[in-house]
Amino acid sequence: MNPETRDDFLWLMSDKAAPILEKVQVAFEERVNAVRIAKSLRKLTTATRSALVMEQAQLRIRARRKFARAKQMFFTRRGLEQASGRRLAAYKAQRFEALTNVGDICCGIGGDLIALGSRTQGISKTSGKNSRTVGVEIDELTCMFARRNMEVNSLDPVTVQVEQVDFAGFELDGFDGIHVDPDRRIKDRTVHGNRFSPSLQDVFARRSRDCSVAIKVAPATPWASYFPGGMQREWIGDHRECKQQVLWLGPATAQPGYRTATYVGKGGIISRISVAENEADQTAEVSDSIHQYIFEPHPTVLAAKMTDIIANQFGLRRFTSSIAYLTGHHGIDDPLLTQFEVLDVLALDIRRSSSILRLLEVGKIEVKKRGIEDTAAAQFARLKLEGPNRATVILTRLGRNRIVIIAKRKDNPLAIPAS
Repeated sequence: MNPETRDDFLWLMSDKAAPILEKVQVAFEERVNAVRIAKSLRKLTTATRSALVMEQAQLRIRARRKFARAKQMFFTRRGLEQASGRRLAAYKAQRFEALTNVGDICCGIGGDLIALGSRTQGISKTSGKNSRTVGVEIDELTCMFARRNMEVNSLDPVTVQVEQVDFAGFELDGFDGIHVDPDRRIKDRTVHGNRFSPSLQDVFARRSRDCSVAIKVAPATPWASYFPGGMQREWIGDHRECKQQVLWLGPATAQPGYRTATYVGKGGIISRISVAENEADQTAEVSDSIHQYIFEPHPTVLAAKMTDIIANQFGLRRFTSSIAYLTGHHGIDDPLLTQFEVLDVLALDIRRSSSILRLLEVGKIEVKKRGIEDTAAAQFARLKLEGPNRATVILTRLGRNRIVIIAKRKDNPLAIPAS
Protein backbone atom coordinates (compact mmCIF):
# COMPACT_ATOMS: atom_id res chain seq x y z
CA MET A 1 0.00 0.00 0.00
CA ASN A 2 1.47 3.38 -0.94
CA PRO A 3 1.86 6.02 1.83
CA GLU A 4 -0.86 8.31 0.46
CA THR A 5 -3.43 5.48 0.35
CA ARG A 6 -2.40 4.37 3.85
CA ASP A 7 -2.91 7.91 5.15
CA ASP A 8 -6.40 8.02 3.67
CA PHE A 9 -7.41 4.77 5.40
CA LEU A 10 -5.81 5.85 8.69
CA TRP A 11 -7.89 9.02 8.46
CA LEU A 12 -11.00 6.91 7.81
CA MET A 13 -10.38 5.07 11.09
CA SER A 14 -9.58 8.23 13.04
CA ASP A 15 -11.69 10.15 15.56
CA LYS A 16 -11.82 13.01 13.06
CA ALA A 17 -13.65 10.89 10.47
CA ALA A 18 -15.97 9.14 12.96
CA PRO A 19 -18.73 11.82 13.12
CA ILE A 20 -18.65 12.24 9.34
CA LEU A 21 -18.98 8.49 8.83
CA GLU A 22 -21.86 8.33 11.32
CA LYS A 23 -23.78 11.12 9.55
CA VAL A 24 -23.35 9.43 6.18
CA GLN A 25 -24.59 6.13 7.58
CA VAL A 26 -27.73 7.86 8.86
CA ALA A 27 -28.21 9.55 5.49
CA PHE A 28 -28.04 6.23 3.63
CA GLU A 29 -30.43 4.65 6.15
CA GLU A 30 -32.87 7.49 5.50
CA ARG A 31 -32.48 6.91 1.74
CA VAL A 32 -30.95 10.28 0.98
CA ASN A 33 -29.80 10.49 -2.65
CA ALA A 34 -26.16 9.38 -3.03
CA VAL A 35 -25.36 12.42 -5.21
CA ARG A 36 -26.51 14.76 -2.43
CA ILE A 37 -24.41 12.87 0.10
CA ALA A 38 -21.36 13.09 -2.15
CA LYS A 39 -21.82 16.85 -2.63
CA SER A 40 -22.05 17.47 1.11
CA LEU A 41 -18.93 15.37 1.72
CA ARG A 42 -16.87 17.31 -0.84
CA LYS A 43 -17.26 20.37 1.40
CA LEU A 44 -15.64 18.49 4.28
CA THR A 45 -12.84 16.43 2.74
CA THR A 46 -11.17 15.24 -0.47
CA ALA A 47 -12.87 13.28 -3.25
CA THR A 48 -10.89 10.14 -2.33
CA ARG A 49 -11.83 10.29 1.33
CA SER A 50 -15.44 11.10 0.45
CA ALA A 51 -15.59 7.91 -1.62
CA LEU A 52 -14.08 5.88 1.23
CA VAL A 53 -16.64 7.23 3.69
CA MET A 54 -19.56 6.49 1.39
CA GLU A 55 -18.35 2.95 0.71
CA GLN A 56 -17.72 2.23 4.39
CA ALA A 57 -21.13 3.55 5.43
CA GLN A 58 -22.86 1.28 2.93
CA LEU A 59 -20.79 -1.73 4.00
CA ARG A 60 -21.67 -1.14 7.65
CA ILE A 61 -25.36 -1.09 6.83
CA ARG A 62 -25.03 -4.40 4.96
CA ALA A 63 -22.95 -5.87 7.80
CA ARG A 64 -25.69 -5.46 10.41
CA ARG A 65 -27.04 -8.90 9.54
CA LYS A 66 -23.72 -10.46 10.49
CA PHE A 67 -22.31 -8.33 13.30
CA ALA A 68 -23.83 -6.83 16.44
CA ARG A 69 -21.32 -3.94 16.39
CA ALA A 70 -21.28 -3.38 12.65
CA LYS A 71 -21.93 0.33 13.15
CA GLN A 72 -18.41 0.80 14.57
CA MET A 73 -16.53 -1.87 12.58
CA PHE A 74 -14.55 -1.53 9.35
CA PHE A 75 -14.97 -3.67 6.24
CA THR A 76 -13.68 -4.31 2.77
CA ARG A 77 -16.22 -5.55 0.23
CA ARG A 78 -14.56 -8.92 -0.13
CA GLY A 79 -13.91 -9.16 3.60
CA LEU A 80 -17.57 -8.64 4.44
CA GLU A 81 -18.71 -11.15 1.81
CA GLN A 82 -16.39 -13.86 3.07
CA ALA A 83 -16.70 -13.19 6.81
CA SER A 84 -18.58 -15.63 9.04
CA GLY A 85 -21.51 -14.00 10.82
CA ARG A 86 -21.48 -13.93 14.62
CA ARG A 87 -23.87 -16.86 15.00
CA LEU A 88 -21.91 -19.34 12.88
CA ALA A 89 -18.56 -18.07 14.17
CA ALA A 90 -19.69 -18.61 17.77
CA TYR A 91 -20.87 -22.12 16.92
CA LYS A 92 -17.49 -23.08 15.47
CA ALA A 93 -15.55 -21.42 18.29
CA GLN A 94 -17.23 -23.74 20.81
CA ARG A 95 -15.07 -26.58 19.47
CA PHE A 96 -11.97 -24.56 20.42
CA GLU A 97 -13.05 -23.62 23.95
CA ALA A 98 -10.69 -26.06 25.68
CA LEU A 99 -7.70 -25.10 23.52
CA THR A 100 -5.03 -22.71 24.67
CA ASN A 101 -3.41 -21.29 21.52
CA VAL A 102 -5.46 -20.88 18.36
CA GLY A 103 -4.50 -19.42 15.00
CA ASP A 104 -7.06 -17.99 12.58
CA ILE A 105 -5.39 -18.29 9.18
CA CYS A 106 -6.66 -15.87 6.50
CA CYS A 107 -8.65 -14.11 9.22
CA GLY A 108 -9.97 -11.40 6.90
CA ILE A 109 -11.73 -8.56 8.72
CA GLY A 110 -12.11 -10.82 11.76
CA GLY A 111 -15.52 -12.53 11.70
CA ASP A 112 -14.24 -15.81 13.15
CA LEU A 113 -11.39 -14.14 15.03
CA ILE A 114 -13.86 -12.21 17.20
CA ALA A 115 -15.49 -15.46 18.35
CA LEU A 116 -12.19 -17.28 18.78
CA GLY A 117 -10.73 -14.32 20.67
CA SER A 118 -13.67 -14.25 23.06
CA ARG A 119 -12.85 -17.88 23.86
CA THR A 120 -9.24 -16.91 24.64
CA GLN A 121 -10.25 -14.20 27.09
CA GLY A 122 -12.62 -16.60 28.81
CA ILE A 123 -9.81 -19.09 29.35
CA SER A 124 -7.45 -16.43 30.67
CA LYS A 125 -9.95 -15.11 33.18
CA THR A 126 -11.08 -18.47 34.56
CA SER A 127 -7.86 -20.46 34.54
CA GLY A 128 -5.05 -17.93 34.52
CA LYS A 129 -3.38 -19.76 31.60
CA ASN A 130 -1.25 -17.81 29.15
CA SER A 131 -3.65 -18.20 26.23
CA ARG A 132 -3.66 -16.43 22.91
CA THR A 133 -5.48 -16.15 19.62
CA VAL A 134 -3.59 -14.96 16.54
CA GLY A 135 -5.20 -13.81 13.32
CA VAL A 136 -3.05 -14.22 10.22
CA GLU A 137 -3.66 -12.11 7.13
CA ILE A 138 -1.36 -11.12 4.25
CA ASP A 139 -3.18 -7.96 3.11
CA GLU A 140 -2.12 -4.78 4.93
CA LEU A 141 -5.47 -2.97 4.80
CA THR A 142 -7.38 -6.04 5.91
CA CYS A 143 -4.98 -6.38 8.87
CA MET A 144 -5.59 -2.73 9.81
CA PHE A 145 -9.34 -3.28 9.76
CA ALA A 146 -9.11 -6.58 11.65
CA ARG A 147 -7.10 -4.98 14.47
CA ARG A 148 -9.61 -2.16 14.77
CA ASN A 149 -12.50 -4.64 14.77
CA MET A 150 -10.90 -6.48 17.70
CA GLU A 151 -10.83 -3.17 19.60
CA VAL A 152 -14.45 -2.41 18.73
CA ASN A 153 -15.44 -5.82 20.12
CA SER A 154 -13.48 -5.19 23.35
CA LEU A 155 -10.87 -7.91 22.83
CA ASP A 156 -7.59 -7.65 24.71
CA PRO A 157 -4.74 -6.85 22.25
CA VAL A 158 -2.34 -8.82 24.46
CA THR A 159 -4.22 -12.11 24.03
CA VAL A 160 -5.83 -11.44 20.62
CA GLN A 161 -3.40 -10.31 17.94
CA VAL A 162 -3.34 -9.87 14.17
CA GLU A 163 -0.13 -10.53 12.22
CA GLN A 164 0.50 -9.55 8.61
CA VAL A 165 2.17 -12.66 7.22
CA ASP A 166 1.64 -15.31 4.56
CA PHE A 167 0.49 -18.75 5.68
CA ALA A 168 3.69 -20.32 4.34
CA GLY A 169 5.75 -18.05 6.57
CA PHE A 170 3.67 -18.43 9.73
CA GLU A 171 5.04 -20.78 12.37
CA LEU A 172 2.35 -23.25 13.49
CA ASP A 173 4.34 -24.89 16.30
CA GLY A 174 2.76 -24.20 19.67
CA PHE A 175 -0.79 -23.95 18.37
CA ASP A 176 -3.23 -26.63 19.49
CA GLY A 177 -5.94 -25.36 17.14
CA ILE A 178 -6.18 -23.55 13.81
CA HIS A 179 -9.10 -22.22 11.83
CA VAL A 180 -8.41 -21.65 8.14
CA ASP A 181 -10.50 -19.64 5.68
CA PRO A 182 -8.53 -19.94 2.41
CA ASP A 183 -9.03 -17.41 -0.36
CA ARG A 184 -11.28 -18.95 -3.03
CA ARG A 185 -11.01 -16.05 -5.49
CA ILE A 186 -7.39 -15.96 -6.58
CA LYS A 187 -8.30 -15.47 -10.26
CA ASP A 188 -11.89 -16.63 -10.61
CA ARG A 189 -14.25 -17.92 -7.96
CA THR A 190 -13.62 -21.64 -7.40
CA VAL A 191 -14.85 -24.49 -5.21
CA HIS A 192 -11.86 -26.75 -5.78
CA GLY A 193 -9.47 -26.99 -2.85
CA ASN A 194 -6.34 -27.37 -4.94
CA ARG A 195 -6.96 -23.84 -6.30
CA PHE A 196 -7.47 -22.13 -2.93
CA SER A 197 -4.79 -19.97 -1.33
CA PRO A 198 -3.45 -21.64 0.70
CA SER A 199 -4.47 -24.84 -1.08
CA LEU A 200 -6.05 -27.59 0.96
CA GLN A 201 -3.06 -29.82 0.17
CA ASP A 202 -0.76 -27.23 1.79
CA VAL A 203 -2.94 -27.00 4.88
CA PHE A 204 -3.14 -30.78 5.25
CA ALA A 205 0.63 -31.09 4.76
CA ARG A 206 1.44 -28.58 7.52
CA ARG A 207 -1.07 -29.70 10.14
CA SER A 208 0.04 -31.59 13.22
CA ARG A 209 -1.97 -34.66 14.21
CA ASP A 210 -2.29 -33.21 17.72
CA CYS A 211 -3.71 -29.95 16.37
CA SER A 212 -7.45 -29.42 15.97
CA VAL A 213 -8.18 -28.01 12.53
CA ALA A 214 -11.28 -26.38 11.04
CA ILE A 215 -11.11 -25.41 7.36
CA LYS A 216 -13.91 -23.21 6.04
CA VAL A 217 -14.66 -23.96 2.38
CA ALA A 218 -17.49 -23.33 -0.05
CA PRO A 219 -20.68 -25.40 0.41
CA ALA A 220 -20.11 -26.83 -3.08
CA THR A 221 -16.48 -27.85 -2.48
CA PRO A 222 -16.40 -31.58 -3.40
CA TRP A 223 -14.62 -34.45 -1.68
CA ALA A 224 -11.16 -34.97 -3.18
CA SER A 225 -8.87 -37.98 -3.25
CA TYR A 226 -6.22 -36.16 -1.20
CA PHE A 227 -8.58 -35.58 1.76
CA PRO A 228 -7.20 -37.35 4.85
CA GLY A 229 -9.12 -40.10 6.62
CA GLY A 230 -11.02 -39.39 9.82
CA MET A 231 -12.26 -36.02 8.59
CA GLN A 232 -15.75 -34.74 9.35
CA ARG A 233 -17.46 -32.64 6.69
CA GLU A 234 -20.08 -30.33 8.16
CA TRP A 235 -22.40 -28.01 6.23
CA ILE A 236 -23.53 -25.11 8.43
CA GLY A 237 -26.30 -22.58 7.91
CA ASP A 238 -28.84 -20.32 9.55
CA HIS A 239 -32.12 -18.76 8.50
CA ARG A 240 -32.79 -20.32 5.06
CA GLU A 241 -29.22 -20.51 3.76
CA CYS A 242 -26.26 -22.86 3.79
CA LYS A 243 -23.37 -20.51 4.51
CA GLN A 244 -20.28 -22.73 4.60
CA GLN A 245 -18.82 -26.20 4.69
CA VAL A 246 -16.27 -26.93 7.42
CA LEU A 247 -13.67 -29.69 7.24
CA TRP A 248 -12.83 -30.85 10.77
CA LEU A 249 -9.63 -32.72 11.62
CA GLY A 250 -7.84 -33.61 14.84
CA PRO A 251 -8.96 -33.94 18.48
CA ALA A 252 -11.81 -31.40 18.28
CA THR A 253 -13.56 -33.37 15.52
CA ALA A 254 -16.92 -34.41 16.97
CA GLN A 255 -17.66 -37.27 14.55
CA PRO A 256 -14.62 -38.41 12.54
CA GLY A 257 -15.58 -39.95 9.21
CA TYR A 258 -19.09 -38.45 9.24
CA ARG A 259 -21.06 -36.10 7.04
CA THR A 260 -23.21 -33.56 8.94
CA ALA A 261 -25.81 -30.91 8.13
CA THR A 262 -26.26 -28.32 10.89
CA TYR A 263 -28.74 -25.51 11.43
CA VAL A 264 -27.69 -22.80 13.89
CA GLY A 265 -30.71 -20.94 15.20
CA LYS A 266 -31.25 -17.94 17.45
CA GLY A 267 -29.99 -18.33 20.98
CA GLY A 268 -27.58 -21.04 19.88
CA ILE A 269 -30.33 -23.59 19.20
CA ILE A 270 -28.79 -26.38 17.12
CA SER A 271 -30.42 -28.94 14.88
CA ARG A 272 -28.27 -31.42 12.98
CA ILE A 273 -28.29 -34.72 11.17
CA SER A 274 -25.21 -36.90 10.68
CA VAL A 275 -24.35 -40.08 8.85
CA ALA A 276 -21.14 -42.06 8.43
CA GLU A 277 -19.66 -41.45 5.00
CA ASN A 278 -19.76 -45.17 4.23
CA GLU A 279 -23.50 -45.22 4.98
CA ALA A 280 -24.44 -42.04 3.11
CA ASP A 281 -25.55 -43.74 -0.10
CA GLN A 282 -29.21 -44.22 0.87
CA THR A 283 -32.41 -44.09 -1.16
CA ALA A 284 -35.78 -42.92 0.14
CA GLU A 285 -39.05 -44.50 -0.99
CA VAL A 286 -41.02 -42.70 -3.68
CA SER A 287 -44.73 -42.10 -3.12
CA ASP A 288 -47.31 -42.07 -5.92
CA SER A 289 -49.34 -39.37 -4.19
CA ILE A 290 -49.07 -36.18 -2.12
CA HIS A 291 -49.86 -36.64 1.57
CA GLN A 292 -51.12 -34.06 4.07
CA TYR A 293 -47.73 -32.39 4.52
CA ILE A 294 -44.92 -31.29 2.21
CA PHE A 295 -41.39 -30.75 3.51
CA GLU A 296 -38.50 -28.86 1.98
CA PRO A 297 -35.09 -29.82 3.41
CA HIS A 298 -32.91 -26.98 4.66
CA PRO A 299 -30.18 -25.89 2.19
CA THR A 300 -27.54 -27.44 4.48
CA VAL A 301 -29.21 -30.83 3.98
CA LEU A 302 -29.35 -30.29 0.22
CA ALA A 303 -25.71 -29.19 0.03
CA ALA A 304 -24.62 -32.22 2.06
CA LYS A 305 -26.67 -34.49 -0.26
CA MET A 306 -28.60 -35.86 2.71
CA THR A 307 -32.19 -35.52 1.46
CA ASP A 308 -32.77 -39.27 1.38
CA ILE A 309 -31.12 -39.65 4.79
CA ILE A 310 -33.41 -37.13 6.48
CA ALA A 311 -36.40 -38.65 4.66
CA ASN A 312 -35.60 -42.09 6.06
CA GLN A 313 -35.00 -40.70 9.54
CA PHE A 314 -38.45 -39.10 9.71
CA GLY A 315 -40.35 -41.70 7.68
CA LEU A 316 -40.96 -39.37 4.74
CA ARG A 317 -41.07 -40.12 1.01
CA ARG A 318 -40.10 -38.34 -2.14
CA PHE A 319 -42.87 -37.99 -4.71
CA THR A 320 -40.42 -37.56 -7.57
CA SER A 321 -37.06 -39.26 -7.27
CA SER A 322 -35.02 -36.36 -8.66
CA ILE A 323 -36.75 -33.50 -6.78
CA ALA A 324 -35.97 -32.65 -3.16
CA TYR A 325 -39.53 -32.15 -1.86
CA LEU A 326 -40.71 -34.78 0.64
CA THR A 327 -44.18 -35.74 1.79
CA GLY A 328 -45.68 -37.35 4.88
CA HIS A 329 -48.85 -37.86 6.91
CA HIS A 330 -47.72 -36.03 10.06
CA GLY A 331 -46.20 -32.66 10.92
CA ILE A 332 -42.54 -32.50 11.96
CA ASP A 333 -41.03 -29.82 14.18
CA ASP A 334 -37.40 -29.58 13.06
CA PRO A 335 -35.54 -26.55 11.64
CA LEU A 336 -33.91 -28.81 9.05
CA LEU A 337 -37.31 -29.26 7.41
CA THR A 338 -39.63 -26.45 6.29
CA GLN A 339 -43.17 -27.74 6.67
CA PHE A 340 -46.17 -26.92 4.46
CA GLU A 341 -49.70 -28.19 5.04
CA VAL A 342 -51.37 -29.15 1.75
CA LEU A 343 -54.64 -27.38 0.90
CA ASP A 344 -55.05 -28.57 -2.69
CA VAL A 345 -53.17 -30.40 -5.45
CA LEU A 346 -54.00 -29.87 -9.12
CA ALA A 347 -52.46 -30.05 -12.56
CA LEU A 348 -50.33 -27.09 -13.59
CA ASP A 349 -52.98 -24.69 -14.90
CA ILE A 350 -52.74 -21.03 -13.96
CA ARG A 351 -56.41 -20.24 -14.58
CA ARG A 352 -57.74 -23.04 -12.44
CA SER A 353 -55.14 -22.33 -9.77
CA SER A 354 -56.05 -18.64 -9.63
CA SER A 355 -59.74 -19.54 -9.30
CA ILE A 356 -59.04 -21.77 -6.30
CA LEU A 357 -56.82 -19.11 -4.72
CA ARG A 358 -59.64 -16.59 -5.05
CA LEU A 359 -62.12 -19.05 -3.51
CA LEU A 360 -59.72 -19.39 -0.58
CA GLU A 361 -59.57 -15.57 -0.31
CA VAL A 362 -55.83 -15.53 -0.81
CA GLY A 363 -54.41 -12.08 -1.44
CA LYS A 364 -50.71 -12.81 -1.25
CA ILE A 365 -48.78 -15.85 -2.45
CA GLU A 366 -45.25 -17.15 -2.12
CA VAL A 367 -44.21 -19.04 -5.24
CA LYS A 368 -41.73 -21.91 -4.94
CA LYS A 369 -40.61 -24.26 -7.68
CA ARG A 370 -38.51 -27.35 -8.30
CA GLY A 371 -38.42 -29.15 -11.64
CA ILE A 372 -40.55 -26.48 -13.35
CA GLU A 373 -39.42 -23.78 -15.78
CA ASP A 374 -38.98 -20.17 -14.63
CA THR A 375 -41.65 -18.86 -17.01
CA ALA A 376 -44.40 -20.77 -15.18
CA ALA A 377 -43.25 -19.41 -11.82
CA ALA A 378 -43.17 -15.88 -13.25
CA GLN A 379 -46.79 -16.21 -14.41
CA PHE A 380 -47.92 -17.14 -10.92
CA ALA A 381 -45.87 -14.33 -9.36
CA ARG A 382 -47.76 -11.83 -11.54
CA LEU A 383 -51.21 -12.99 -10.40
CA LYS A 384 -53.35 -10.16 -9.04
CA LEU A 385 -55.22 -11.49 -6.03
CA GLU A 386 -57.30 -9.93 -3.28
CA GLY A 387 -58.08 -11.30 0.13
CA PRO A 388 -56.85 -11.44 3.73
CA ASN A 389 -55.07 -14.78 3.52
CA ARG A 390 -51.63 -15.93 2.46
CA ALA A 391 -50.65 -19.18 0.79
CA THR A 392 -47.64 -20.89 -0.70
CA VAL A 393 -47.86 -22.11 -4.29
CA ILE A 394 -45.43 -24.94 -5.00
CA LEU A 395 -44.81 -25.74 -8.66
CA THR A 396 -43.25 -29.15 -9.07
CA ARG A 397 -43.78 -32.64 -10.46
CA LEU A 398 -45.55 -35.78 -9.30
CA GLY A 399 -43.79 -38.43 -11.31
CA ARG A 400 -43.79 -37.01 -14.82
CA ASN A 401 -46.82 -34.77 -14.28
CA ARG A 402 -46.43 -31.04 -13.67
CA ILE A 403 -48.50 -30.03 -10.66
CA VAL A 404 -49.46 -27.10 -8.43
CA ILE A 405 -49.61 -27.59 -4.67
CA ILE A 406 -51.48 -24.90 -2.76
CA ALA A 407 -50.28 -25.00 0.83
CA LYS A 408 -49.66 -22.97 3.97
CA ARG A 409 -46.37 -22.57 5.78
CA LYS A 410 -46.16 -23.76 9.34
CA ASP A 411 -44.46 -20.48 10.31
CA ASN A 412 -47.06 -18.25 8.61
CA PRO A 413 -49.67 -17.17 11.22
CA LEU A 414 -51.77 -15.36 8.59
CA ALA A 415 -52.09 -18.34 6.28
CA ILE A 416 -55.52 -19.66 5.43
CA PRO A 417 -56.61 -22.49 7.76
CA ALA A 418 -56.90 -25.94 6.23
CA SER A 419 -60.45 -27.01 5.54
